[in-house]
Amino acid sequence: MSLRQLVARSLRFYWRTNAAVLLAVVVATGTLTGAMAVGDSVRYTLRRTQEARLGRTEFAIVPQDRYFRAALADDLAKELKGLFAPALQVSGIITNDDGSRRVNRVEVLGVDDRFYEIGHATIPVDANQTDTLVIGEAVAEKLGVSVGDEVVLRIEKPGLMPRDVPLASDADRTAAFRLRVQAIAGDAAFGRFDLRANQTAPSNVFVPLAWLGERIEQPGRANVLLAAELDKIVTAEQLNASLQRCWKLADADLELRRLEATQTLELRSRRIFIENGIGVEALKIADGAAGVLTYFVNAIRLGEKATPYSMVTAVGLGSDAGAFLPPGMGTDEIVINQWLADDLGATVGDSVELVYYLVGPMRQLYERMGTFKVVAIVPLEGAAVDPNLMPDFPGLADVDNCRDWEAGIPIDLDKIRPKDEAYWDAYRGTPKAFIPLGTGQALWGNRYGNLTAVRYPWHAGLDNQIGADLTAKIDPATAGLFFQPVQLRGLQARRDGTDFGQLFLGLSMFLIASAVILTGLLFVFGVESRCEQVGLLLAVGLPAARVKRLLVAEGGLVALAGAVVGVGAGLLYTRLLLYGLSTSWSGAVAGTDIHFHAEPATLLLGGMGGLLAALLAIWFTIRRHVSHSPRQLMSGNLEVSQSRSASWSRGRWGLALAVASFVTVAIFLAVMGGGNSQAVAGLFFGAGALLLLGGLGLSQALLRIVAGGSTRPMVSLGGLGFRNMARRSGRSLAIVGLLACGVFMVVAVGANRHDPMAQPQSRGSGTGGFAFYGETSVPILHDLNTKEGRDALGLGRDDLEGVEVVQLRVHEGDDASCLNLNRAQQPRLLGVRSQELSRREAFKFSQIIDAGQQEEGWDLLRMDLEAGSVPALGDYPTVFWGLGKNIGDELEYSDERGRVLRVRIVGMLESSVLQGSLVIAENEFMARFPSESGYRAFLIDAPSEKVAAVEQTLTSGLRDFGLVLTPTVERLAAFSAVENTYLSIFTALGGLGLLLGSVGLGLVVLRNMLERRGELAMLRAVGFDRKTLQRMIFYEHWGLVLSGLLCGVVAALVAVVPALQSSPGQIPFVWLALTVAGIGVLSGLWVWIAGTAALHGALLDALRTE
Repeated sequence: MSLRQLVARSLRFYWRTNAAVLLAVVVATGTLTGAMAVGDSVRYTLRRTQEARLGRTEFAIVPQDRYFRAALADDLAKELKGLFAPALQVSGIITNDDGSRRVNRVEVLGVDDRFYEIGHATIPVDANQTDTLVIGEAVAEKLGVSVGDEVVLRIEKPGLMPRDVPLASDADRTAAFRLRVQAIAGDAAFGRFDLRANQTAPSNVFVPLAWLGERIEQPGRANVLLAAELDKIVTAEQLNASLQRCWKLADADLELRRLEATQTLELRSRRIFIENGIGVEALKIADGAAGVLTYFVNAIRLGEKATPYSMVTAVGLGSDAGAFLPPGMGTDEIVINQWLADDLGATVGDSVELVYYLVGPMRQLYERMGTFKVVAIVPLEGAAVDPNLMPDFPGLADVDNCRDWEAGIPIDLDKIRPKDEAYWDAYRGTPKAFIPLGTGQALWGNRYGNLTAVRYPWHAGLDNQIGADLTAKIDPATAGLFFQPVQLRGLQARRDGTDFGQLFLGLSMFLIASAVILTGLLFVFGVESRCEQVGLLLAVGLPAARVKRLLVAEGGLVALAGAVVGVGAGLLYTRLLLYGLSTSWSGAVAGTDIHFHAEPATLLLGGMGGLLAALLAIWFTIRRHVSHSPRQLMSGNLEVSQSRSASWSRGRWGLALAVASFVTVAIFLAVMGGGNSQAVAGLFFGAGALLLLGGLGLSQALLRIVAGGSTRPMVSLGGLGFRNMARRSGRSLAIVGLLACGVFMVVAVGANRHDPMAQPQSRGSGTGGFAFYGETSVPILHDLNTKEGRDALGLGRDDLEGVEVVQLRVHEGDDASCLNLNRAQQPRLLGVRSQELSRREAFKFSQIIDAGQQEEGWDLLRMDLEAGSVPALGDYPTVFWGLGKNIGDELEYSDERGRVLRVRIVGMLESSVLQGSLVIAENEFMARFPSESGYRAFLIDAPSEKVAAVEQTLTSGLRDFGLVLTPTVERLAAFSAVENTYLSIFTALGGLGLLLGSVGLGLVVLRNMLERRGELAMLRAVGFDRKTLQRMIFYEHWGLVLSGLLCGVVAALVAVVPALQSSPGQIPFVWLALTVAGIGVLSGLWVWIAGTAALHGALLDALRTE
């Protein structure tokens, strides 16, 4: 008979054993393949999401509060022969027809055909329809509307200049329109467009570009520019070099105009103030250039006399207006015109006072005063009569009567006299006083710039020359014009994101290990049941190597069949896991719909992995058993008696491991004592795992020692069971190890389940002690903590007594919370006044940078770092998991002017409601992103008895700002749900592993007893009844179960010391105790069932084979 025939017949004859092995291999392979296929599915979904949100977009000028010509897209297309699409993107709020449903923080996009060409999509927006709009699927679902329904769209009107600019009005912030839904845009219609690396669908609304430009008073302009199909452009730097050649002054809101009256050429900005970088270049670009800074002052005083509301201009020497400034004019000197001198009765040598407002954060007005000595009085003629020196202040320059002024500061119209009205009628904004430019810049310069104009002596062709020179020498990034590699960042975000393949491998590892162990046990039992056959083959002369090949071939074929079937089962397992991720476990993926996808390489790798694991288990089994002598194999008794010294020798390694582990853990506990940071928690988990290893080593040593122990007769069932427990020490240790590892993982992981409801009012909790976290669609400019601020917003009600608000500025970026499956590249930034959180001692810090600094806590935001770097704080899930960073690491941003901004992480909070963002100091935020006015995020303190009233008052009073208030407990619960869902998945999969492990336990008991049926028959023959033998078997194996449970629980308690110290109230003790008890009961049940099966039948017949 050939080897092939022998293998085939053995497979048929031992089909029951082989079927059991095959099923175990199927489980191991299916779990391995399915876990990896989940990773494929998530990666496939993220790739589809990126394609849906970016289309063919490679680079983009991202939306900021800066606007450029929409025609810039055409200029670049001619230059580079690529696809360029301008768009307008502003925030908005949308409601259904009756207002019963509302979606805040809507992205309103003004687009045209070029946008859809880049999206490679159909074109649902009809530019000729001015009373319709297209909504994204996410908005349609939230509103419950369909095509043809009417909605009300409220959009933010950004205005001509940032709202924080001095004299900028905060009135007329939004506009509402009733429109009809023309279409609902899905992924195929580019409805998921989003430049941020987030997988959740954005709330998009699409309208014609021209229509939106008219409605927000930015006709022919855009603030987003998409670029695609650029064959010769591979980096953003190359594209920005081309932008340098194509941009025009109008793209930076700059204009050149000739002033006939003064024969000068003037550079001015629609944003009132000229950025400092542009101003510096503009002054250097031509001879005779002079800077101008004009400001609106509340009063000019001399003694008891005062002239209200006047323009004062700071000019540089050499300009037309500065021609009458005396040479060497001091910083505390002033030139006034004759009209002002007559009004005040001032003469040369008198001292006058300028009273003016400075606008601080939250539009707080600070009245300041400066004293100046009059050094000259100029007649109201020639260069002194120049209304063009006044910038186009909205609400001032565009009104005919000064009593109609609507500036962004309080104006007492009662102070305006007839003579003041006459001056305005005759001279408009002609300044009444002049000071040196340096003095004016020191008084009125701000983060938007320190010039309102630059003037040049006129000559023919100067305008073209200045325009060309300025666009050539000024970096357009200074005006916020620079492309960013959004496609590359998206690719990096999804490649570096959460690897769900590895994640589910980890979550399924105990299940896989249990299946592999079960495979080995089943094959062991199969070989041991055939030991007489193996012995006979060896006895008749077959070489041991050939016998091994026979068994390996047989086991290999079973394993191969199991691996093939297991791959198919893995696909079903993947479907099952994806179903769980779309239902009960949807919190793990933030509700994202994961599409099934499996790569061929994954199926091959999963099958090979399962096959290899099975073959290794089979090989080690065969290698051990074929090494016995033919006589021993044919006798069926594979037990090897050991002397006491041999047992001690074999057990000493386990004892040494146990002692080393226990001593190491004891030293660690003495040194660490405790702690609750994430890093410390990881160390304690490692200490627990080491203690578990030591416990298994001690178990191995005890089993070896007992196996070679005293030969005195046992007089009790417990003692007899204890000795029998050590007869098969390898099997016994497998039982202890399997149960100990399972219990350790279930308890150690389960104890880290977070309950956001635990102590939500505590300042050290994840809520920071705040009642609400809020966000608005339209920025709030005023201080919500002052009566003036609340009155300006129409919130002057008693319901807000005792309510305090921490207001945060927001620079949009990627969501770095655990709700984003991508790896955030540039997370959202929040700007906060650190003292507001410091005085409350809000949130708990888990780790801070150790750099010898004096600051700690929130004061770390005031650390002095090198130029170009700012300190930042974030919570642990954001920094470690969302960004893959640690303390001291930096992230690179581009600020509003295209400069590199390095954000250095100097501290980490524990998990908090600020998850997903990094926090920097407000002053650093305003310096880096000056055009981003107002506050869009809020932490709200409210008395517990007024929480409902406060929510109602704020949401109704600020409904036009799109305020959404979320109880901090609910927000924290949403973040905790991700982690808790992972724990639930692990518990479920670990439970399946424990189930398999308990099955293995039952098989071990059954096999042990079947091997000892002769012994059991002897005991029956000498008078022991079945119940007594049943108890003996139970005591023997229940001791192993208890040992495993004890090792696992003790090791797990050490692993969860930080959780016990920091938040004992959040640990589900009852659930964990019931879980451990359930494991013990289930294991005992399998022991009892196996013992009953072993004692079933005619035991006395087994004596005949002895």
